[in-house]
Amino acid sequence: MPLILIDLKACNGCGVCVYVCPTMVLELRDGKARAANLEVCLGVRAKQLCAECIKTKEVCEGCVACVKNCPNAAISLV
Repeated sequence: MPLILIDLKACNGCGVCVYVCPTMVLELRDGKARAANLEVCLGVRAKQLCAECIKTKEVCEGCVACVKNCPNAAISLV
């Protein structure tokens, strides 16, 4: 089950990840990459894992297009 980890401090809101994602898991909101579906958020503040961690078991295919194309290395998959 892939988890998308977004470092919101490193994200500059360029939108490349949103554009290259074949399953539309991400969107730009408030100038940053975020989960397109807020219901899939794991509640990172409680777990203190990172800026935003997205559980995408049903949608994300783990293709890593977002990771490979992010110019600021703000996205990783776990």
